[in-house]
Amino acid sequence: MRSKMMAAAGVFIIALAVTSALAQGPSLRATIDFQFTVGTKMFPPGTYTFIKEDPADVFRVTGDKHEAVAPVLTRVASMMPTLDAVVFDVVGDKYVLAEIWIPGDDGYVVATTKAKHTHKIVKVGM
Repeated sequence: MRSKMMAAAGVFIIALAVTSALAQGPSLRATIDFQFTVGTKMFPPGTYTFIKEDPADVFRVTGDKHEAVAPVLTRVASMMPTLDAVVFDVVGDKYVLAEIWIPGDDGYVVATTKAKHTHKIVKVGM
């Protein structure tokens, strides 16, 4: 009986790992050389990974000791299929993660800024 329970637990763990891996969609990695926010969290300069989580329709932003989730507000059809970048809305000296453009995929808007702002585009080399 105990061995059957252990086998069932092992199968469950493997299934969970496979499901988690399949739930992750496209991703990119970028080095950001300025402080920025994702939602309400502040991130220092560094290298970050932006992972599309399916079917939750969010991006998980991870870096050394930092992590946040950015919900996708809308998807934007790419007019530049080779665009691979992270776009920030800039208001004064504040940078807010606004768009994520995955190579070979569409763009994803994760924040909008109503105040007058400019954009800072960080191109990503794959």
